Amino acid sequence: MKPTYEELEDRHAKIKKVLAHILAEKTGLFFICGDAGDKDDMGLPEKILVCPSYGLDGFAMYKKEREYSAPGW
Repeated sequence: MKPTYEELEDRHAKIKKVLAHILAEKTGLFFICGDAGDKDDMGLPEKILVCPSYGLDGFAMYKKEREYSAPGW
C-alpha cells in the first residue's frame, strides 16, 4: 500500500528529529543540561550548563548578566 502524503510528512518529521539529535553540533540543537549557583525569586539560576548533544562529556557554562526584567507596558 502506498503511503499518503500525511504519512510521508509524519515520517519526514520523525527522521528530521532523529538527525537533529544525532548531528546536534551541526544543527544548532543544544540542551540545557544543568544549572549552578543561587536561584532568584523566579527560580532562574545564576549559571546554566549547555551541552551540544546528549551523551557528550563536555559542556559550556553561561552566566546570567543581569536580573530578569520585563518591559514596562
